[in-house]
Amino acid sequence: MFGRHHDDSAIQAPLGACGYPQFFVESLKKLEATAHSTGTPATLILLSIENLSMIMSGYSMAVAEAVMQEIHALISERNTKGKTARVQRDQFGILIPSCDQVAAKHWCETLENAIRSYSYASRYGELHCIVRTAHHVVPDMPSGAEEILGRTLIQLTTNELDEKVRNDISGANSREEMGMANALGQAVEEGRIRLAYQPVIDSKTGKTVHYEGLLRLFGADGQITSAGMLIPIAERMGFMPMIDKLVLQKIIDELRADPDVSLALNVSNHTIHDPSWLELLSHAVDKTPTIASRLVVELTETALIGDLRRVARFCTDVQALGCFIALDDFGAGYTSFKQLKTLSVDMVKIDGAFIRDLTTNADSRFFVKTMVDFIHGFGLTSVAEFVETGEIAKILIDLGVDQLQGYYFGKP
Repeated sequence: MFGRHHDDSAIQAPLGACGYPQFFVESLKKLEATAHSTGTPATLILLSIENLSMIMSGYSMAVAEAVMQEIHALISERNTKGKTARVQRDQFGILIPSCDQVAAKHWCETLENAIRSYSYASRYGELHCIVRTAHHVVPDMPSGAEEILGRTLIQLTTNELDEKVRNDISGANSREEMGMANALGQAVEEGRIRLAYQPVIDSKTGKTVHYEGLLRLFGADGQITSAGMLIPIAERMGFMPMIDKLVLQKIIDELRADPDVSLALNVSNHTIHDPSWLELLSHAVDKTPTIASRLVVELTETALIGDLRRVARFCTDVQALGCFIALDDFGAGYTSFKQLKTLSVDMVKIDGAFIRDLTTNADSRFFVKTMVDFIHGFGLTSVAEFVETGEIAKILIDLGVDQLQGYYFGKP
């Protein structure tokens, strides 16, 4: 009934409902009619590659098309009984017969995980994709291909994370970002990405517990700058898994070189879905078991976006190797008490926004005290970031914070 997949030239085919190719609209009508006549549910999935525009601008049209063709093949290999078609420049339409609501959600999760694990070998290293899905199960009311496509498209484009994840490349800001992205890629290629280390101090003894490795970019002129402002661009470009692995290897090398040092590093959302990062860590621990207990893996705010079950599995896999997990930026953004309860972590870093004004803001002091008590209630270690003065450090010690980090104790 359904073809295996349609050629990518389909995006230039005559258009039907909601601006989608007419042949795909007709296939959806047939799928819906069959579902109605047999009473067997079927599913439409729309799948979007969110950072395709950035890939197209940062690499080339040819690279973007190669990525889409490989993703098309990846989906088609799994959807052997249905139809997979590229229905927009950055979207695929997927029709799956005999697929109810439970199965549809499983399909979306499986496809998202497969595409997050996929990588394209670019000149700068591995390129990864940001993916979003939406689905609609038929038969349903109201019916009709146009209504089904419209509802599914709205679901896809109004996803609550879209505003943070999407980046349509247009205008002066985009040109500036592309320049920064190219500079980052060139720095990676030329080995100008390095780490600077900031101490984390035990509040009771005053001794250094470990050092956090922070990304620094060495300019062609020798100037050193923080790579923090480039991270969101690197995420949209699909650079982060490659950068995270580069950082991990540098940390591993440092741990092997100095058996007395303990280090921490950050991982992004994309790395949570990248099995090669965990494989690199596992192989390193197998070769040098003593590094495990001296490594802290910090989950950044973006790492908590998406499937918490996947994040929880990542945490337990890292801990199974003997390493520690820290939850960063606690109390801000996507971080919540629910996530703390869901994830298996060893330490929690309180967001710096609540630390900076401790000396003048009673609400911040109350909030930090509440968080510290909550963290300790779970038997976890509390860490305060952005400790910039001795007065702030004393307040935090009085509030019972276990570890302190900031310019007061040392700049990276």
